[in-house]
Amino acid sequence: MNKEKYKEIKLPNLMILHWVLNPGLAFNELILGQRLPKVMLIDQTSDEPLMERQYLPCPHCQAIHATARWSKQASFQNWFGIICPSCEKTIPCLWNLTSLIILAITFPIWGWFKHPMQARWKKFKLRQYANMKPFENAKAKEVSWLKMGLLFGVCMFVFAAIPLSITDNLAGHSLLTIGIGCTIAGLLFGSMMKLVLGTKSSW
Repeated sequence: MNKEKYKEIKLPNLMILHWVLNPGLAFNELILGQRLPKVMLIDQTSDEPLMERQYLPCPHCQAIHATARWSKQASFQNWFGIICPSCEKTIPCLWNLTSLIILAITFPIWGWFKHPMQARWKKFKLRQYANMKPFENAKAKEVSWLKMGLLFGVCMFVFAAIPLSITDNLAGHSLLTIGIGCTIAGLLFGSMMKLVLGTKSSW
């Protein structure tokens, strides 16, 4: 790796730490299958916005892929990790702490089927890669940061409301309070992502 060109992003970077510690992102990992690699690279020689300067290195074959490759449908259903398009091995990803707790509690249910599910999942992802349009010089699409923030708020609301509904502690005023709090948190998240990913500065 050219260290003069690329800046390595990994823990304890604040944006990476946010992914690990934020309970709301467990929904993204466990339900949507969105994963964050343990290591990312930022091209320091480019003047493009940060979203277009992010790269994903494969520790197995040393290939470096633009993260824009996973900006559409390929960004979802990555429950077992991110597959390298070059060597077809799994690139190591982080886990959200809340996700790990949920997985540990439910392990007796899904643990028996992990390996068969992972094998079927890998075949599915490779078919998905094969059906994708050729990837060349992709530009990051315009993102609605407001929509992203509100979607994040909805995910947080669902994760906060479900435990209360199960324990019968979900009152009307509690629902309203949670909704307002999650909306504000979502808008702050969207604003932060716009500030960080929409600028030309590095992390």
